[in-house]
Amino acid sequence: MEEEPVKEKRFVQIGSNPEKAVQGDYSLDVHAILKEGWALTQKNKQSILSGLSFIFLMGVIITLVASEYMGGLEEIMQNNQKQVSINLLVTALLWPFIAGVEMMGISHAVGIKTRTGFVFAFLKRSAYTAITALIIASITSLGFYLILPGIYLAVALSLTIPLIVEKQMSPMAAIILSLKATRFGWLKLMQIYSVFMLLLILSLLPGFVGVPAIISMFVFLVALFFLAPFYYNVKGILYREIFGVQMQVIDNKGDQDMFFSA
Repeated sequence: MEEEPVKEKRFVQIGSNPEKAVQGDYSLDVHAILKEGWALTQKNKQSILSGLSFIFLMGVIITLVASEYMGGLEEIMQNNQKQVSINLLVTALLWPFIAGVEMMGISHAVGIKTRTGFVFAFLKRSAYTAITALIIASITSLGFYLILPGIYLAVALSLTIPLIVEKQMSPMAAIILSLKATRFGWLKLMQIYSVFMLLLILSLLPGFVGVPAIISMFVFLVALFFLAPFYYNVKGILYREIFGVQMQVIDNKGDQDMFFSA
C-alpha cells in the first residue's frame, strides 16, 4: 500500500505585509474602509457582541473579587494606588480575550466567519498579549499627561495586539513595528477613530439633554449593538491594509479552505 505524499504547506498573503508597512507602501481610503466595515457588520456582529458580553461579565467579576480582597469598593474609590492596581489586573487578565475579538474583526476582513469561541482561540499567546497591553497602557497613560503624545501613541499602537497573535511577534518587536508603520497613515487612522468617537458621543447625548434615563440607556445600548462590531470590523480592515494577513491554504477533498497560519 503506497503512502500518500506529504503535502507542502501553502500560504497566501492577503493585503499588505510588514515590509511594505514600514516603508509606508500602503494606502487608506477612509470612506471605503468605513463603508466596507459597515457592510461586514451587517453580516458579522453576533460573535463579536457575544464575545464582548463575556469579556464585560468577566471584567465585572474580576473587579468585584479583587475589590473585596483589597478592602471593598469604597476603599478602592478612595485610594488611587489601589485603583491603579485594579486597572492593571483587569488589563492583564482581559486583554488575552479581547485579542480574540480583535482577531474576529481581522477574520471578517479576510472573509472568514467567526463564532463566540474565538475569544478563547488565541490564549496560547496570552502572556505576550498581557505584557504588551500593560506596556501600551503604561506609555499611553504617561503620554496623556501632555495630552497630544498620549493621543498619538493611542492611535499609533492601536493595531499592536494582533501583531502579537497573527504574526507571533514579541511585545517590543510588535510595538516598534506599529510605531514605524502607522506614522505614514496616522492622520487617516485618527480620522477613522474620530468618527467612532463622534458616534459614541452622539449615542450618549440623550442623557445630557434631559431625556429620561431609561430612554437614554435604551438609545445607548442600541447604538452600542451596532457600534462595537462596526469598530472591530473596521480595525480588522485597517490591519489587513497596513500589515496584511498570512493564511494557510489546506486542501479538503478537492476544496480549499484557508486558516490563520498563527
